[in-house]
Amino acid sequence: MSVPETKAQRVRAVLELLEHAECGARDLTARLGLPEKKLRSVQRDLEELCLSGDVERLSGGHYRRPPRATTLNPVEALAVYSAARMLYHHAAEYNGHYLTALEKLTAQLPGAARRVAAQANAAYQQKKGGSDLAASRTFELVARAWLEGRVLRFKYHSLQKVSTVELAIYFIELNPQNRQAYAIGVNRLKGGERPFVFRLARMREAQLLSDATVIPEDFHPMDYLSGAWGIMTGDPVRVELFFSPAVKDRVQEVHLGPGAECQVLASGHTRVCLTVSGWLELAPWILGWGGEVEVLGPPELREAVAHAHSKGTRVYGR
Repeated sequence: MSVPETKAQRVRAVLELLEHAECGARDLTARLGLPEKKLRSVQRDLEELCLSGDVERLSGGHYRRPPRATTLNPVEALAVYSAARMLYHHAAEYNGHYLTALEKLTAQLPGAARRVAAQANAAYQQKKGGSDLAASRTFELVARAWLEGRVLRFKYHSLQKVSTVELAIYFIELNPQNRQAYAIGVNRLKGGERPFVFRLARMREAQLLSDATVIPEDFHPMDYLSGAWGIMTGDPVRVELFFSPAVKDRVQEVHLGPGAECQVLASGHTRVCLTVSGWLELAPWILGWGGEVEVLGPPELREAVAHAHSKGTRVYGR
């Protein structure tokens, strides 16, 4: 949200914030990016809005716009709540844009659920003191680059090296395994038309360039990610797993992706076969099952899992 410069802009901004959240005058002043000396102006705005009926005063010095009746059915309300909770867990560091999004989602919920979600939003707001301003700025520039169709230039700190990237962003995705955000697109400094995946947390010194980008009509994000266990793509690898009878029911509850085979054998063991775009992201999930699963193939994955278990045994001295 840009800083309002006139009274009309300030009043509109106040109404927009109070549409989705309960705030006090001091909090409104801070969230609008206004200097402390404008606090009295915001207080006068609130007094006028209360007299006109556009805003109501609550206990504790807070204000809000009168709630509107929700048009969501119970399943839709649960979907909105789930989206808000996923956004909350994804945003480990405070981001003002995320808070506004959370509040807008919360405002669509029925009374009881809205109250609980608002309490979670208030808890998220407490993270503000330790927020990473550079990370928030990066998120903002990535969003603008994607939505405005512009090239994003940044230094990318991978685990192996630091490189300069000029990215035409095709898609933004949250990794279902670690809830981190990734940008998918073409690095024009690298050449070629193959999209690559870049983790936002590893971007530094981001700059929004004026150069325009166009997302190819034949690019489909779900096709691109169809074989990924998390976010990584690569050559397809067939993986075969053998689970013990003790975890049979738990295995049945796991969404293994399209094309996966899951067969319960007469012995009570469960045989799972699936094809993924590389097994690196799959290995931590397999290790999470401990000794309840055996990797039958491919040999490289079996060796990596066995090596990790061996290291664990040495750490615990058994």
